[in-house]
Amino acid sequence: MEKDDFQLIQQILAGDESAFGDLVQKHQKSVPAVAWREIGDFHFAEEITQDVFLQVYKKIPTLKDPNLFAGWLYVITKRQCIAWKRKKKQSIQSLETMSQETLEASVYASYISEVREDAAVECRREIVQKLLEKLLEIERRS
Repeated sequence: MEKDDFQLIQQILAGDESAFGDLVQKHQKSVPAVAWREIGDFHFAEEITQDVFLQVYKKIPTLKDPNLFAGWLYVITKRQCIAWKRKKKQSIQSLETMSQETLEASVYASYISEVREDAAVECRREIVQKLLEKLLEIERRS
């Protein structure tokens, strides 16, 4: 029998890390579907999904009513999509209005930001992978 969100959240708050894997598995299709609908790009939707589950992992202790988890998850997903859109929009500027020095500084800052983001994405992937490995380990024991 599949546990509901309330039960899984109670287990997570009690320190059961495998319950988080169960929660991820339960919502692993709905989150990327929402992100894909908002963004329109499957690969970016996958990245956003990882960010969403990382945020959930960090902020689940702040969830006031575990019965409202699905709505809370939806809001986190939408906010991650909005942040992604805002970040993408900020990177678009007219090159004619920039001085050569400003352009070079902007390109370098963009490069550094991209390198840092790539490292952060890889870190998030490793965290999600470790959580999924724990889930699979639990499933093998059952």
